[in-house]
Amino acid sequence: MNNTEQHRHRCEVRHLLKLQAEQGTEPVSQYLGGLKKRGAAAVQRLRHDGKEQWSRGNRGAWGDWR
Repeated sequence: MNNTEQHRHRCEVRHLLKLQAEQGTEPVSQYLGGLKKRGAAAVQRLRHDGKEQWSRGNRGAWGDWR
């Protein structure tokens, strides 16, 4: 993964973390459900990194990656 793709991915994960912190898990599930065109691997990676960051205390603040 190049730096641009990594940056985009981390921004998307932070967006989902913030969404979860503010509105719960249902909007996150809906968002991920709409990503079928990007493939199962992309959704799985977002889920994995989101769970990992959440467990480390990241709640989607700009620039936060733990």
